[in-house]
Amino acid sequence: MVKRVHLFDWHKRNAKKVEEFAGWEMPIWYSSIKEEHLAVRNGVGIFDVSHMGEFMFRGKDALEFLQYVTTNDISKPPAISGTYTLVLNERGAVKDETLVFNMGNDTYMMVCDSDAFEKLYAWFSAMKRGMEKFGEIDLEIENKTYDMVMFSIQGPKARDLAKDLFGIDINDLWWFQAKEVELDGIKMLLSRSGYTGENGWEVYFEDANPYHPDEGRRGEPEKALHVWETILEAGEDYGIKPAGLGARDTLRLEAGYTLYGNETKELQLLSTDVDEVTPLQANLDFAIFWDKEFVGKEALLRQRERGLGRKLVHFKMVDKGIPREGYRVLANGEVIGEVTSGTLSPLLGIGIGIAFVREDLARPGVEIEVDVRGKLRKAVTVAPPFYDPKKYGAFREG
Repeated sequence: MVKRVHLFDWHKRNAKKVEEFAGWEMPIWYSSIKEEHLAVRNGVGIFDVSHMGEFMFRGKDALEFLQYVTTNDISKPPAISGTYTLVLNERGAVKDETLVFNMGNDTYMMVCDSDAFEKLYAWFSAMKRGMEKFGEIDLEIENKTYDMVMFSIQGPKARDLAKDLFGIDINDLWWFQAKEVELDGIKMLLSRSGYTGENGWEVYFEDANPYHPDEGRRGEPEKALHVWETILEAGEDYGIKPAGLGARDTLRLEAGYTLYGNETKELQLLSTDVDEVTPLQANLDFAIFWDKEFVGKEALLRQRERGLGRKLVHFKMVDKGIPREGYRVLANGEVIGEVTSGTLSPLLGIGIGIAFVREDLARPGVEIEVDVRGKLRKAVTVAPPFYDPKKYGAFREG
């Protein structure tokens, strides 16, 4: 069954392209990918990302459970703030990249990818059942994906918009810190976060979803529509544009961010004790807190000793050509890897991409070739982001 977000009807009326993504029928663009992309880079855009998954973990054992099933130190940030962390399988491969918010009072909210929430919920539920066989555990896990609304407001003007709507300066928050706010009596969680490389914020709140799979929980999304339209109206002075998943993908790629299902995934290589793709291969070891036990740790330690085999790199095209997922990557006439994500950068006007290549060549400054529809095109590996961080992005100067 195709899933739909709360405001699907609004998107269907206003978006130029709506299609299935990760099992959800979502807006791909409203005006054009390039126009929406540049609106976020230069001004402000709003994304409906209510297809993202959300779980609530409650109970005295919630922290200990999350510490074991994710890689980062969930105990460190105070309430109310989040931690970027990974969920691995027992052989070290990434089941998903997630954000866990400490909500206080032994309560945590996990935000995960739209195409991973079902398998993660089954995974966590199975882990809990296994623990219960050895004793009582004070833990409740609730899947809130269909109930939660999530809007992402991104771009250099997002800060002004937050001041207008909530009277707060998001620059006073550290990255992933959150605040409880209200908009016309609607209570929500506001987090300084995003997936575009730009400064911005995201809001979470519950509302009725007319497409909720549980017939008893259907209703009209009155809060969601009011918040969406209020943000659009308040953002008119800043040139705000609704943006679809097309621009979300080109923006994250320009910033050099990985995407679950492309760069991070579990291949279920059952014949080996180390699965792929691991966080070590995907340059995500910054999200690993080694001074604790977690699922997949032993596999990562084995891989670190043996060598990674292949590793993630970013590259930009020197010759004309647009790299796409699955294209071969070569060096000195030898195939060394494969493109996992690629596009024509709307900001730079050149082809950019991410690839997994042979470990010894996974560094900036390596000349490579990309097989673009049967023709070898020159490219060079670079350090992300692809844009000048002094001119663009969350920490631009001026």
